[in-house]
Amino acid sequence: MKICVIGTRGFPNIQGGIETHCEELYTKIADNFNCEIIVFRRKPYVKEYNTIYKQIRFIDLWVPKNKYLETFLHSFLSTVYTIFLNPDIAHYHNTGPGAFIPILKLFNIKVVFTYHNLSYTQKKWNKASKLFLHLTERISINFSDSIIFISGTMKNILVEKYKLSKWEIIRNGIKTPKRAVHSDYLESLGLEKYNYILAIGRFLEEKGFDYLIDAYKLTGVSDIKLVIAGDTDYPTTYSKKLKNKAKANNIILTGFIKGEKLQQIFSFSRLYIMSSFQEGLPISLLEAMSYNIDVLSSDIPPNLEVGLEENDYFEAGNSEVLSRKILAKLQNPTVRDFDNKLNETYNWDSIALSTFNVYKKTLNQ
Repeated sequence: MKICVIGTRGFPNIQGGIETHCEELYTKIADNFNCEIIVFRRKPYVKEYNTIYKQIRFIDLWVPKNKYLETFLHSFLSTVYTIFLNPDIAHYHNTGPGAFIPILKLFNIKVVFTYHNLSYTQKKWNKASKLFLHLTERISINFSDSIIFISGTMKNILVEKYKLSKWEIIRNGIKTPKRAVHSDYLESLGLEKYNYILAIGRFLEEKGFDYLIDAYKLTGVSDIKLVIAGDTDYPTTYSKKLKNKAKANNIILTGFIKGEKLQQIFSFSRLYIMSSFQEGLPISLLEAMSYNIDVLSSDIPPNLEVGLEENDYFEAGNSEVLSRKILAKLQNPTVRDFDNKLNETYNWDSIALSTFNVYKKTLNQ
């Protein structure tokens, strides 16, 4: 079975939830099933110019690194390229890229569409962009042969909106991590083991890092540092303000990190906080749980779907409540064990099998 993948910046070592999802999913499918997988990557993000990675073939297409044109142009070029490759399945990720699904339907190519997040709710988009994303959502839903939602929250919204009768929920997964042994990266940041609070994500308003900094400041804690790992794809007014705010409050910003550095920053964290206003399914929260770190999470529906304990949640956007929750966690450290929960619901082997079964079912329609 030949599968073309459209809608990711690429992998490995490229920032983003969809990027992490695609790397884990397609390496598992390539390992376990007889599939030829071709992933279209965006050249400006590619750091490792290999054409084959873990049995996956990459096709790197150059597009300008631009918030408004990049996804649109790359998805169009990838779609045209896919026509000539004539795959059994084209798998689109999220609604922006899905704008071009009807082109493939003209050539009788089967399409699977995965809905990751409600892009038009993100504050980074202007009014015209949001209208376009509403349109591409409708196109993606109506022209795909099979639809996958990564969370029950999104399924509930979209199934009702479009009166869908056929769909699948296949959640993001998480792999069992290898805990770091060394701590040289921590030391280079001036950090001590188990003496810092961690947050991870792109510098978007939806991630809520600004009020997280406010909450941390309200705690009055100075001996336990706050570390925010991540960055922005393109400088924005918000990302510049956030970096200035972090600097003014002695917050440690690591930039985008992967591999050993990310392992170390997770392995020795005392508390992980997810302050998001909007998520599809919170991969970084699941990653923190895989290290059995104590966690705090905003109470938005996709985070509630993870099923943490009541005292692990706080009201999204409320810095005063969050500050009290942080102090309570720091004053009463708890040993956490999330292994069974993660293995039951967020297992990549099961997710890869479920996705492969969607491919087979789609081909037989």
